[in-house]
Amino acid sequence: MSGIHSINITWNISISNRLECNINKYVLMLMSNQSQNQVSDVQEILSSKDSGHFWNNLVSGFKYNIKLTPSTSNGTLPSSPIYSITTPMTKNEVQIKNITTKYENGKIKVNWILVYSHHHYTTADEPVTLIIKYKVKRILSCSIREVERNWTSITISNQTNYEISDTVPNSQYSIQVLVDVKDKNTTQQENMINVLTPTSSPITEPILDPDHPMYITYNSIFVQWKMDPENCSKLNGFFSQFYIELKDKVDDVLQMRETKNNYISFNDLKTNTTYELKVFIKTHFGYNLEHFLLTNFKTKLENLKPVEDLVVYKKSLKNRMVGLRWSYTQDTNVEGFIVSFNDKNVSIITPQKCSAWPEYYCHTFYNLSPSNNYIFKIKPKSIDYPEGGKVSSISFNSTDGLPDSPMNLKTTEIGSTTIALQWDVPWIFNGVLKNFTINVDEISSNNTDSFPRISDMPVDEELPTYNYTITTCNPDQHIQLEFHLYPNHHGPVFHLHCLSHFQLFKK
Repeated sequence: MSGIHSINITWNISISNRLECNINKYVLMLMSNQSQNQVSDVQEILSSKDSGHFWNNLVSGFKYNIKLTPSTSNGTLPSSPIYSITTPMTKNEVQIKNITTKYENGKIKVNWILVYSHHHYTTADEPVTLIIKYKVKRILSCSIREVERNWTSITISNQTNYEISDTVPNSQYSIQVLVDVKDKNTTQQENMINVLTPTSSPITEPILDPDHPMYITYNSIFVQWKMDPENCSKLNGFFSQFYIELKDKVDDVLQMRETKNNYISFNDLKTNTTYELKVFIKTHFGYNLEHFLLTNFKTKLENLKPVEDLVVYKKSLKNRMVGLRWSYTQDTNVEGFIVSFNDKNVSIITPQKCSAWPEYYCHTFYNLSPSNNYIFKIKPKSIDYPEGGKVSSISFNSTDGLPDSPMNLKTTEIGSTTIALQWDVPWIFNGVLKNFTINVDEISSNNTDSFPRISDMPVDEELPTYNYTITTCNPDQHIQLEFHLYPNHHGPVFHLHCLSHFQLFKK
């Protein structure tokens, strides 16, 4: 009868009538076929005492041969037949040997063999439950330091292979294969191996650095980016440099650069042109055409020019008001004007063409801070140049001055008793344009005692031209016209001769 680590042997005792034939002892021999049938143990058993023997501390899974030889006082008797007994095996006796790995298509394929503890070359056929444990030990793309990761534990039955999926390239894995035993205190042979996964192309891309925004001019760009440290495991290799492509989307011209820096600048770009910029991460393995930082941008229009012909064309000390006029040639680019008085009260005004001079810009400022002298500064701004371009300035005082005369006086229609006049707005008001005073004086020799006729033409709007009709002209009458912007200011004098054909001339 056999146990796991023992054999209990019994036999019948033979008693003979002849004294010399009585068996006085038995020689019990235990032989193991694992030791080439050599005797493993010999036991002498006195026949008067025992009819059996118990062998323990045997090795499980071994085949033992047992032979019993009786002895008498006259010598040995024939031996018994050889009995073969194999001690049974348990899974506690199974060990893992020859763990090997192979990497294919992102998977670590693990193989091993099962052997009995004392039969290192005998494959175990006992049903066995195994535990596969693995974890990432190092992510070499990030650092050579060990990472803190929990073990992944998988239980399988009666298998000698397993596939670990979704592995991280360029990393070190620790893998264990253990027999699942009921007695958790059972000491198992350490079956841990470390495996390196191969490198591959990166599956991550840089991101724009929010602390260093892109800087774009009319002919250049500066771009800075950074690598997300949380995605270093996706590098799948060791960082080498950055590969950059800049494409002119109009002419389809491609520029290529490589740099170890996390920034780059391109100069000599075309003005007001759309470009496409790609930044790839390049490792010692290469770069991935499917992963890149992409940004599109448009170069600005040329630098903003300063305003020209800046002039104060009207002002009022009483109303603390001033009106300014200027010209600007880059109309399509301007978004507004940044203005200030005495480097204070900085504001942005929208572009507004003058009602009286459509080719110019005008703006009237009210509620000026009290001062005898002012320095007005103005610079254009645009979407591309929100801080403005070059500054233009003008100094002026708060004292009202004399206006310019009306310009380009002419007749537009002549009737039998009327003359229709037209003139251009004065170039400079200095004060506030409120009305034109028209003084019509008859200077004909036939009527020397006539009095001047004075007409006021109110002005409530600044216009490029103004019109007025004289309705009291008699044939063959000479008249004199004088324009006043203010009652106390004499303007130009004009002489008209009322005939069948009127002729206007300026004296």
